[in-house]
Amino acid sequence: MVASELVTRALASDPAVPLAAGGAALAKEMIRVNHYGADATPGAVRGSLTALGAALAERGLDVDLTGALRAAEQAWR
Repeated sequence: MVASELVTRALASDPAVPLAAGGAALAKEMIRVNHYGADATPGAVRGSLTALGAALAERGLDVDLTGALRAAEQAWR
């Protein structure tokens, strides 16, 4: 799946998450979670992971959302 398509699907499920695809050639392979400044919250990261997980699951891919959320929580400490 192309990164920009994944971001589009994720934003369709939650337009408030701070996600963007990389620009130019990176639009195919990079996803930015813009969680800095006022958006630097655990909630912004959790919301982004949840929206991305839903978009991947829609495509029939295996997603370990619980593991991803747990890893983010551990890294945030």
